[in-house]
Amino acid sequence: QALPSQAVQVVSRTWARDSHDLFDFEAHQLHTKTFTVQKSMVCVRRDTNVETLSERSSLPLGSDPLLRLEQKDGTFWVDKANSPQSSSKKLWLVVRDMPHGGHRLSENDMIKLGRFKFRVRQLVASANGSAQPELRLFDSGSVCCPDSSQGDLRSTTCRICLGEGPGEDDPLIAPCACKGSIEYVHLKCLRRWIRGRLNLSDASAGSYFYRALPCELCKAIYPTYVALGGERTPLIEVPQTQPPFIVLENMVRDSRQHASRGLHVVSLADMVLKLGRGHESHVRIADVSISRCHAMIRFHRGQFILEDNNSKFGTLVAMKKPRLLESGSSVSIQMGRTVLSLFAHSDPSAANMQPLLPPAGSTVQDERALQHSLLNCGSSRMEPDDATGEAGPSE
Repeated sequence: QALPSQAVQVVSRTWARDSHDLFDFEAHQLHTKTFTVQKSMVCVRRDTNVETLSERSSLPLGSDPLLRLEQKDGTFWVDKANSPQSSSKKLWLVVRDMPHGGHRLSENDMIKLGRFKFRVRQLVASANGSAQPELRLFDSGSVCCPDSSQGDLRSTTCRICLGEGPGEDDPLIAPCACKGSIEYVHLKCLRRWIRGRLNLSDASAGSYFYRALPCELCKAIYPTYVALGGERTPLIEVPQTQPPFIVLENMVRDSRQHASRGLHVVSLADMVLKLGRGHESHVRIADVSISRCHAMIRFHRGQFILEDNNSKFGTLVAMKKPRLLESGSSVSIQMGRTVLSLFAHSDPSAANMQPLLPPAGSTVQDERALQHSLLNCGSSRMEPDDATGEAGPSE
């Protein structure tokens, strides 16, 4: 028996300005269009106009591909729209438009706040196994091994304290590319110096910001770990972090910003993590595209939930693979300055629906009311399945 064919109601909203691939969710003048899709096709944008093309059509001159809606066995899938001329921008899920207002985070998720990006490096929900943050940047995880013949270094000078020879449980190590009289340093001296540079304090539940430090002389990055007694231990003595905790990596936009690349280690044991530009934020981001309190991450029922706080430029999560549009559910996807809100339904009468357009001179509130009426129509409020990545209802 053939499955009932789906149709997809699409509401497109395009910001007139083209600035850093941002979309202004507070803009009062958005170019809005509503249409229904019943077969596989590609959505493209020419200037501010969004239209659909058949999969085999060539891309019109001056058009940007947005996404592809592919029909398989009566259902629709969303994927990137790649063409011989050009490929579409990365597809980003809009967190504020998810059915339960939040996204269930997974390791390696890419989060975008305004024009600033984070990667979820590590999620630890419970204290089982005494797991601690994995401090590794630049994909090196290098290990420094003290010279096995410490006795031969009895007259060697530490370049920090100027003391000679290794101390008790304090070997001399060569942590960088410096040579000659400044090659060696006591492990404890180096740890004390690095701790002062990183300003590591005993913050609540062991939260801190970690970044790889270079030698001030040779500019080589200090190793992440040191081998002592056959065991690998972090070179930097960091506070013990209380689970549940999350590790977020700053994703710098170019090589000139490597100094700001680092790891935010934050315990959610007794708080909700706030990200934003304001002083009350736990992770502060000094960027004009970031709202004062832009987004929040909370630990709920064993899951880490990302929520948007009605930010101006939105909270987004990168779409990693083609996404199934389940009947009765909705999703909003941002590509640069355009957001497409998709609602899949299997109502046969919907195939003949006339597209609903906002009246001329309508305000942004009218356009949003239209969008939400389409997105919420028939959407299920049941607890979603683990594969969707969407949050359950808050208690």
